[in-house]
Amino acid sequence: MKIKFYATLRDIVGQKEVEFDINYGVTVREMIDLVIKKYPRLEQELLDNNGNLYQHVHVFVNGRDAPYLEDALSTQIQDDDKIDIFPAVGGGEGDTISFTQEMCGIPLWLLRKYLVDIGAEEKGENYVIGKGWQASLSPMEDFKIGSLVVGQVRIEVQAEPEVWKELQPVLEKKLFRAGG
Repeated sequence: MKIKFYATLRDIVGQKEVEFDINYGVTVREMIDLVIKKYPRLEQELLDNNGNLYQHVHVFVNGRDAPYLEDALSTQIQDDDKIDIFPAVGGGEGDTISFTQEMCGIPLWLLRKYLVDIGAEEKGENYVIGKGWQASLSPMEDFKIGSLVVGQVRIEVQAEPEVWKELQPVLEKKLFRAGG
């Protein structure tokens, strides 16, 4: 199985994509442990002191962030799954600003387009990265009132503090004024 690494994680593994011999049915968490076994320096980048995946590290399985998969880190990986691992934007705890918003009535594809419009690059169906910031998009259960059904999306942005000062007003304009 091929796993793609991004940003600072590429420096550690020495390349963009690494082939791993992973057995069918291994969980996302077990896959992370196998990656760390091969590249021990990744442990401090991916896991906190309790051995849990840092909140701002993103492991995508087929474009979906692992915590939002049905079985989260216990999800079993299939042979044909596409795996992408992204580091946090900043250098560690306290180096990033986090913003989370649940959006009702905007489709995921349009939200992703807005983020690309303000300078992000698509790195998967549910993930974009800009200079000094990154955003994860997660589809949520539809909002229902009677016969009305409206889609919902959660956006989670992490940004370096100086970048956030410039990004926040632009992002708010896009999100709260339906495209600015």
